[in-house]
Amino acid sequence: MSENPRSHAPADEYPPISPTAPLPLPFVDRTDDFEGDTSVYPARTRREQRMCALLNAVRDKPFWARKWRTAEIRAKLAAEIKEQAANAEWIVPVVASLNNEDDEDDADIGRILRGAMPDADLDYVLQELDWQAEHLPTIAGTDGVFALDDAVPDDLRALLVAQVFDLLENVPDHYKDWHPRSNNQVLDLVHPSLYPLVYGRTRVLDQPTTSVDDWCKYISGGTPTQPPTGAPDQSRFLSQQFQWLPSEFAVDKDGKVAITSYVNNLHPERHAALYPTLARVFECALPLLEQVLGRLVSWTPLRIDPTPWNWYDRYDPTATDQKYTSLNDWYQKRIPNLPDPPREYAVARNVFTPYPLRGRTLKVITKLASIHLTPADPTYSGGSWHIEGMLNESIVATALYYWDVDNITDSRLEFRTGVKPPEYEQSDDRGIAFGYALYRDKPLVQPWGHVTARQGRMVAFPNMFQHHVAPFELADKTCGGCRKIVAFFVVDPSSTEGGKVVSTAQVPPQQAEWIADAWAKEGRFPLAVDKELPRELIEKVVAEVDSAMSLDEAKKVRLALMDERSVAVETVEELVFKGAVYNLCEH
Repeated sequence: MSENPRSHAPADEYPPISPTAPLPLPFVDRTDDFEGDTSVYPARTRREQRMCALLNAVRDKPFWARKWRTAEIRAKLAAEIKEQAANAEWIVPVVASLNNEDDEDDADIGRILRGAMPDADLDYVLQELDWQAEHLPTIAGTDGVFALDDAVPDDLRALLVAQVFDLLENVPDHYKDWHPRSNNQVLDLVHPSLYPLVYGRTRVLDQPTTSVDDWCKYISGGTPTQPPTGAPDQSRFLSQQFQWLPSEFAVDKDGKVAITSYVNNLHPERHAALYPTLARVFECALPLLEQVLGRLVSWTPLRIDPTPWNWYDRYDPTATDQKYTSLNDWYQKRIPNLPDPPREYAVARNVFTPYPLRGRTLKVITKLASIHLTPADPTYSGGSWHIEGMLNESIVATALYYWDVDNITDSRLEFRTGVKPPEYEQSDDRGIAFGYALYRDKPLVQPWGHVTARQGRMVAFPNMFQHHVAPFELADKTCGGCRKIVAFFVVDPSSTEGGKVVSTAQVPPQQAEWIADAWAKEGRFPLAVDKELPRELIEKVVAEVDSAMSLDEAKKVRLALMDERSVAVETVEELVFKGAVYNLCEH
């Protein structure tokens, strides 16, 4: 029985929320943001990071909430947690940040941290798991990420597996579309980088008029669209060349979904059987996406919120048992006293309103892809840190469904995010380094946990998190293995930015092969002819249509898009995630 995201919630837990409430997008230049106002997330202390690591370890387990609610299993898991909390060594890689802890004091800090977790922290972790297992069973390994291990019923998964094999995978090798520069490890089945919107070339209709049923009615209609314009501070996040094309997903008030415009690179007739299947899979992701966006609007407060003005013991020069030989020695080696978390679990911190996505039409970009490993090539080296898309797509959240995971070691999707600078006492480099693993003139970025790819698991997370796939390899190196996903990238449904994103409802198909298929059918050729035309002649006519794009040309466009997006990834890294640095300035 699947966990219902709302089934354990108190009746008054979800106050009304406006469906037009603004949603944060990551495309903000933080290089001049000395106050950290552009970040959604407060910095976590090292002590809280240790607590989150324990929470992550439990909540990443399959069906964790169901297990935790079983007394016998809870007792076993709680014993494991207590053992981990007493063992210092597991902490070190968890709190390691990308800030290169190279200060002289770091060795001292490391020794101090290598101790058992305080009882107050452990008690709070256990209370949090107790409450969440009952009231928020969909929370995943890390805060802000939601998951279910059985969101998609077995019969729907079986249907998806069969249809994808019959319609997309079971093709001759020379038709397989291995993602460029992936060393023939990543197989694209449906990918938005192929046949994207090309500014200055792709024709766009004035009104959304195409549908899955009449997808070929407006071929070569519309006018070429121009690159978007934005505020000066947005220009580096906007592509002047390309935009991924989302489809329109109509969601009724009960959460039922219909895909009403074609999915780019999924033929509306040859692949027609997949459309309702993908719609049903998205229905399963919908409650998780509503929780992701609701949590994004109302972020989780800190478990430990220290006040730096009083986190040091006073220097006592008259003490007989001197710990320090001088005031300067005390100042250089003093240790912050981080406060305990509350004695009782703060229920209010997890009460939030899911963001309403029902009763509206969403713009959704769909991708199906798989990673394949072989005995000759048994290791996947991992992906780069990134967010999805550019401001052109205005993606606010991602849902991933792992529909096939076979013969690989644990594959982790890891997260990190930019954080607000914590309050600090003037020039207290050591205190901030000890308390937060943040360092002077280093990025305001903290690790944010992970989720493990498991067959049947649905995961949803905000695009405010950078993420990457960690390295993995074949479990049994004598035979092949794979990891297959359906990805849904949800365009901002609330803001004016999302409204600017052009969907396939406005773009007649650009695929030359699709156009030739359509015109080869009786009554669809745009010119009056008294007999059936040979396919070769139709293809010659299609080649003269300026909106049509051959597969060879589309692959060249894809490479250009990939080159542009590689630069964009570096730009986001530079301006958003590493742009804001911790600068202990004069107050």
